[in-house]
Amino acid sequence: MHRSKSPLIAALTALTTLSSLITTGCYGYYQPIAPNLTGHQLQLSITDSGSVVLAPQVGFQVDAVDGRLVTDSASRYVVSVTGVRRRDGIENEWKGESVAIPHALVSTVMERRFSRARTTLFAVATTIAMVAVKHAFGGAGGATAPGGSTGNGGGPR
Repeated sequence: MHRSKSPLIAALTALTTLSSLITTGCYGYYQPIAPNLTGHQLQLSITDSGSVVLAPQVGFQVDAVDGRLVTDSASRYVVSVTGVRRRDGIENEWKGESVAIPHALVSTVMERRFSRARTTLFAVATTIAMVAVKHAFGGAGGATAPGGSTGNGGGPR
């Protein structure tokens, strides 16, 4: 016996998939657009000398500091830190502790923003993968009972 999904189940599945793609999305770090970045999520790349100077505050050999910009004065950024990346690639999460970072110790400021292109690419790849899995494992939905019958009473008894 072939069973098809009800239209309601299919619609709910599609809606759930779409909403998860929209809410998670893909983000990237890009050159800032706005002149005032207070309140924005940033990634500050730290200079070699900055890594040495900031070691007591953020740890040794820090390459980048991620977080929300609390204030930006003429001489320093105050960041609510969400994570740091060391020069060896190890990343550590933080819980929003405030750290003052002098401008002279920062080589690059990047802003975290939603990426339409990455999200679209991810959505297309996910859709293709879901269709491939459906075709690979979906079949007609019936099972074969021992003896070659489909289990629906059509075989020998």
